[in-house]
Formats: sequence, structure tokens, C-alpha cells
Amino acid sequence: MPTNRSLRTELQAAASLLRDGGDLGYAEAVNAVLAPGGWKELRDTDTDGTETNMAIRIEQRYRDAVVTAAAKRVTITSVVNEGFQKYLAGEFTPRPRVQGRRTTGEKVVNLNVRPNAALHGQVRESGVLPMHVAHDYLLFRFKVGPYAEGYTEPLPSGTDRVPMVPRAVRDLIRDKAAAIGHIVHDDMNEGFQKYLAGEFRPVAPEWPAGVEMAPLKVRPNNDLFDEVKVAARSARGGAPELRPMQIGLAYVLEKYGIDPAATS
Repeated sequence: MPTNRSLRTELQAAASLLRDGGDLGYAEAVNAVLAPGGWKELRDTDTDGTETNMAIRIEQRYRDAVVTAAAKRVTITSVVNEGFQKYLAGEFTPRPRVQGRRTTGEKVVNLNVRPNAALHGQVRESGVLPMHVAHDYLLFRFKVGPYAEGYTEPLPSGTDRVPMVPRAVRDLIRDKAAAIGHIVHDDMNEGFQKYLAGEFRPVAPEWPAGVEMAPLKVRPNNDLFDEVKVAARSARGGAPELRPMQIGLAYVLEKYGIDPAATS
């Protein structure tokens, strides 16, 4: 090996070899160290063997966004350690923890990290859950969820509503919502609000005859649901009264670009 070798050049070559070999995760880790300030990220992960296992309970869409953003430049563990340090220094205050999981039907998963054990212990001794600090700091650092530009807090979920729709339409609704990281009844609530504001004129969906029907479980906000029910009754003007779920479904189908007559 030449004595005047360039460590940066060799690491860049190593990253290229890893990428060519399909080891994208390892390649991104090398690139993270090579990036400006990358040595700080490496330092923050140096725990002298005193790390601890921690599973962060996080919404799947947020987890995916965090992992995608972190892969470009940092390790998630180093960001969690950074969040603990800033919290302990009074430079970061997590949002208040909501007691009890909001009933949205949104999938929640584990994001496993190995933060510095000493930092983890100090955060725990301060009286807050380290998992909560880590969760909120990750969202803050990567501008995800409540920290994303233009974010509006979803309305509280309401009573279970289970309209019957063609199975193919139900599957399309679920797939479309998952693809854009939405909860179906949050979009229904949006449709209700636009209907009440006169910005949406619904047409009741007409399902093809003889298709297999299936339940679509949603939980739109109760207050909005009741307001729409009253408004629809007073606005019918001799026309058949639309039910709130017809209005909500009509909006979701339009928003997701789904044809009510879809069969596959």
C-alpha cells in the first residue's frame, strides 16, 4: 500500500465497492463519515461499549421518513444521542406526551437504536421517558409529522363507522392512503369540512351491481359527522338526502382518484 495514500480517497473507493456489491447501508455509513462534519457523527456513536438497547414506538410512516432522511447523512443512533444531549442541556423540549394512543388505526412499529447508556440514564432520571424524547427529537430533526411544513393536527377520531363498499374499491382506498401516508378518516374529515364550507359538492357513489362488498372501517370525527348530517338534511331541497358516509366516501374517492366502478 502506498505510504502517501489518501484516506478519503480510499474510503470513497470503499463506498463505491460496497454500493456496487449491493451493500447500500454500509455504503451510506461510509459516506456519512466522509460528509462535512461526519467525524462528529462518528464521535457521537462512540459509546465505549456502554450503549443500551431502546425500542422507539413510532408511526410507520414517520419511521420510514426518518430512516430515509438519516440514510443520506447520519446514523439514527447519533441523532438520538444528540437529542438526549440537547434535552439535558435545556436546548430541546419535546412536545407534551399524549396519554393513551390516538385511535386512528395507524400502524405503529418499533425503531430500534442503541444510544449511549449514560445519556439514556440521565434522561430517565430527569423524569421523562427516553423513548419519548428520542421520538420527538427525531421528528424535529428531520422535519417529519408535526414538525413538517404545513402540518395541521388531525381531529380526534370518533365512533367506528363501517360502510360497505366493493372489495376492490376498499382495497384501492387502503392502498392509496398507505402510499401517501394518510389515514382514510382524516381525509374524510377534510371532505366534511369542505362540504360544510361549500367547497365540495358530493355525488353519492354508485356501486356496480353484483360485486362483492366488504366493510371499510373508519373513525371520522363525531362532531363533524353530526354537523354534516344536519347540513345534508337541510340542503337537500327536494333531492334525496345524502348520508354523511356517502359524502365522506365521495370525497375520498375523488381525492384518491378512484373510480367507484373499479373492479380490480
